[in-house]
Amino acid sequence: MLDLAILGLLRDVPRHGYELKQQLAELGFWKVSFGSLYPALRRLEKRGQIEALRATGRRKAYRLTEEGHEAFQVMLREESDEPEEDRRFNLRLAFFRYLEPALRITTLERRRRQLVDLLVDSRRTLREAQARRGTIDRYTLALMERTVRSTEADIAWLDELISAERVAGRAAASTPEHSGGTVWAK
Repeated sequence: MLDLAILGLLRDVPRHGYELKQQLAELGFWKVSFGSLYPALRRLEKRGQIEALRATGRRKAYRLTEEGHEAFQVMLREESDEPEEDRRFNLRLAFFRYLEPALRITTLERRRRQLVDLLVDSRRTLREAQARRGTIDRYTLALMERTVRSTEADIAWLDELISAERVAGRAAASTPEHSGGTVWAK
């Protein structure tokens, strides 16, 4: 996941290691140490996915190579049969602007299906636990209820994202340059 984040942050602009560390923290996923960041940068550089620019002072800036662009797109598009963990999905979502609209919708719908499956399982587990109320404490029940509610909220949020994506797609398709219509200059 760190590789995806680094490549995504270097997608548009070269950055120094310190800037990358700050940007990773601002994404809100984790605070990466320099002890993790610099080995990852060396690994990506060795693979030819990033390259170091001439150092300015003591800092070395990195930029994406063509191989890095391609690797980033592969990682961003990567789908798995395994349910996607929240952190990986959120990281991919942070770079959704680099995916074509149809793939964004497909990815959002896939994540929604995964959450619906989780919700079904969570509700069943909660019902079974409530039926055994005497054998399960109220805190465990509260935690199960929280899982159900947060999953419901995540599904509603995804529904909003999917709807907005579809509206944006229809709007883009209706513009003259996308719909095949003629644009007349005045």
